[in-house]
Amino acid sequence: MLMHRPLTDADIPRICAFPRDAKELYFLFPRASWPLTPEQVRASLAERRDPTVVLSDGTVVGYANFATFEEGRSASLGNVSVDPSMRRAGVAKYLLHAMIDRAFGHHGLPELVLRCFNTNTPALLLYGKLGFVPVAIEERTAPWNERIALFTMRMGREVWERQHRQAA
Repeated sequence: MLMHRPLTDADIPRICAFPRDAKELYFLFPRASWPLTPEQVRASLAERRDPTVVLSDGTVVGYANFATFEEGRSASLGNVSVDPSMRRAGVAKYLLHAMIDRAFGHHGLPELVLRCFNTNTPALLLYGKLGFVPVAIEERTAPWNERIALFTMRMGREVWERQHRQAA
C-alpha cells in the first residue's frame, strides 16, 4: 500500500540512490552532477516547494516537488523520480495524483505544468493519460552531445475538476 507525506531530511540519502547513472540523473534533475548527493538535494530545496515522498511499507520509493511556484497562478512539477525497483508498479501515478491534488485542491492553482525529455516515453504516456497536454517543445543538447527534445506539458484545473466529478 502506498502513502505520501512531506520530505524529511532522513529521506534524502534514499532519494540520492534513485538515479542509476549520470544519464538518468540528467533526466531526473538536469542541474545536478553525478553522483547525486544529499547536499545537492538540500540545496535545491531552497528553490522548491512541497517536496513530497511516496512510501511503500515504510520505505521511500518516490519523490517530487514543485520546481517553480507562482501563488495563485501556476506551478511546475520537478524531480519526479521513482526507486528503480518500483518502476512500473504504480508509484509514479500515485505520486503524480498526490502532487496534482496538492496543486489544485490545496493551493487552488489554475494550472500545473511539467517538463519531460522525449527519451522518457513511459512518463510522457503517463502524463498524457492523466490529462497533461503538450504545449511546447524545445531542442536541447544533452551533456553527452546528443540532440534531445524537452516537452512542456500543461494541465488546467478544469481537467482535474472533471476527473473528480467522474470519480464521484
